[in-house]
Amino acid sequence: MSTSTLPDTIADALSTTRMGTPLRYRHTVGSTNADAAAWARNGAPEGAVVLAEQQTEGRGRHGRTWAAPPHQALTGSVVLRPDLPPDLFSLIPLAASLAVADAMQALALPHPPRIKWPNDVLIDGRKCCGMLLETAMRGASPQPHANTYVVLGIGLNVNQTAFPEGVDATSLRLETGQPVPRGPLWARIMQHLEARYDALHVPEQRADLRSAYADRMLYRGQSITVRAPGTDRTRTGTVVGINETGALVLDTPRGQVTFHAGEVTTRPA
Repeated sequence: MSTSTLPDTIADALSTTRMGTPLRYRHTVGSTNADAAAWARNGAPEGAVVLAEQQTEGRGRHGRTWAAPPHQALTGSVVLRPDLPPDLFSLIPLAASLAVADAMQALALPHPPRIKWPNDVLIDGRKCCGMLLETAMRGASPQPHANTYVVLGIGLNVNQTAFPEGVDATSLRLETGQPVPRGPLWARIMQHLEARYDALHVPEQRADLRSAYADRMLYRGQSITVRAPGTDRTRTGTVVGINETGALVLDTPRGQVTFHAGEVTTRPA
């Protein structure tokens, strides 16, 4: 019987130059994003990861809580130090969701992973992975990006076999019918994340990344209704794709309209 720990199996499979290392592994934390942010403030290099079996204060977009049973999911946060204009930071979670979908592709077939804008990854219409991006820009510096860091939180349902009533979610185990080794999967996510994140830093490659993202978009070419959280304001239109900064583009009777991450939720019209 193998006694390898999750960090051991990740290290055995990791083939990146920086994403995924160094790794801090904890059984229980309040929030991996909070721990990674504290580490970033103390000099954690780009690619550093905090991975935990359980979060007591896990959170998602729009202030929602997020929790998963120990030893069944992958819950981790990656420290990034992007050398990008701030208006392009919103592309980071889109690139990350694309990386997760890439890593899951073979496991998810015959249902290719789709992305619900901006960064939820779904299989056959049910959520399998969510993300949370948190950014800090700390004061002035002779080097514009020296005091900037981004923490990318990833929560992926891997081996859960059931979810609370009313939660429309799935896991890779439910989709494949068998347990999925978490270590190699996390290593594969880091490999794809490194490639997609690096592409963001090459202007000539950003259009290809946006095209690849659009190809995986849920509801592309379909009519949806968007609503600003906490309000009754809605707008209905056909999903065109995303623009240069990752904003959602809808075609409406009054012309094309853009919506930015954090402003809207989506549902079919």
